[in-house]
This record gives sequence, C-alpha cells and structure tokens, in this order.
Amino acid sequence: MEDSCGVFVLYKQYPSGGMIWLMFGLDDSGSDYDDILAIAECLAKCGHEVIGTRYYRKCPDLLVDGDFVEYESYKTNQPKKAFRNMLHNGLEQSDSLIIRSCNLSITYMTRQIQGYAKKGMPVSQVWIYDGKEIRTLYNTVG
Repeated sequence: MEDSCGVFVLYKQYPSGGMIWLMFGLDDSGSDYDDILAIAECLAKCGHEVIGTRYYRKCPDLLVDGDFVEYESYKTNQPKKAFRNMLHNGLEQSDSLIIRSCNLSITYMTRQIQGYAKKGMPVSQVWIYDGKEIRTLYNTVG
C-alpha cells in the first residue's frame, strides 16, 4: 500500500517494517478505541502490518498480516465471567482474539480456550493485552 489508497491511510511506520493503516470512517468514538490503537502500535513495533478495520459493529477490529483479529475488553469485577464473555463474544467475530487481561491464571484461561476448541469452535490464536504489551496465550497457527 502507498501512503493512502482511497480506503486506508498510513498512520505510522516503524523501523522494524511494521505499519499501521487506519480505515477512513474508522469509529474512533468507541470505549476501546484507545486500547485498539495501542495494540496496533505494539504489533507494528514488532514488524506486523496492522489495519484498523472497525467501521461498524460486529466487524473485527484489526487486520494483522492479513488475518482478522477481534479485541475484547470487559467492565465487570467478576474476572471469570469477564473472560468467558470475552471468549464467547470475540469468537463470534474472529478465530483470533486479543483479550484484556483479567488477572486469571494462565492454566485456567488455557483450559477454557481448549474447552471452546473441543466443542468445535475455531480458535486459532488468543493474546492477552495488559494495557502495555501483548502476550501470546494460545496459538494453533504454525
């Protein structure tokens, strides 16, 4: 892509080769917009090409190296319920998720993800975003 290709505009480029593209008309009024932009920056700094795609409800938030990725956050003080809801809602939109950290054990979260996969729900990748960085939690992609 060039600096602009009609639908997308180059927001930022990093020495690693990573880039952030934003879609014209991107909904920047959402409560999780700042998190999504920070996540895009984390990924682009690592060399990924990231496109902010959330134009309207029920569209995955990001396109990362050609794969749709959904970001889910929560607003409850019940971490297990929050995690379950983030998985359920996110997997309705994409098999690759970034979820907001809810301070549960890696073992608990991995078991929950594996339970979804055993039920036939496609789950390729799940990352955790803690407000500063992204960590891989679950990955079936080679």
